[in-house]
Amino acid sequence: CMATLKPFLYGSHYSTPGFVLFYLLREKPEYMLMLHGGKYDAPDRLFESIEQCWQSVNTHPTDVKELIPEFFHGDGAHLVNRFGYSLQLGVKQGGTSVAEDVVLPPWAGGDAKKFVELNRKALEGSYVSANLCHWIDLIFGYKQRGQAAVESNNVFHPLTYDASFAMQDAADDL
Repeated sequence: CMATLKPFLYGSHYSTPGFVLFYLLREKPEYMLMLHGGKYDAPDRLFESIEQCWQSVNTHPTDVKELIPEFFHGDGAHLVNRFGYSLQLGVKQGGTSVAEDVVLPPWAGGDAKKFVELNRKALEGSYVSANLCHWIDLIFGYKQRGQAAVESNNVFHPLTYDASFAMQDAADDL
């Protein structure tokens, strides 16, 4: 018998293989193809633009993706198609093809390596240094569960937490 779920705000975790592959599409397209049974995800859902991604995570409560380490180190290979041929990512509902390279913000000057370098500088800057402790509290600390999580709007589906169910209980249900 399945127990009643506790209330939650987010139905998926902020870090999943699907979210990681969302960002790595142009560097590792074969992984997304494996995840989606030999096809890419729907063109309108593919990672195409930093601005579109930013808007989505800031306006849609169900979009809880966090940036992956590649946004802060390396040469930005995950942002550009370096294969020398079209990935054929599909046509969106509006009739335009998905861009081969991720559309970067104007301040990056169209340069993926510069974009990553500026992200790293921001990450290492004084504002992030002064506020990183708040993120740590949400992800690893006392705001991860319980009343502090509720007050911080940081409650995910129960199955996204370690020890949310005992493996023996799962085996018993089989």
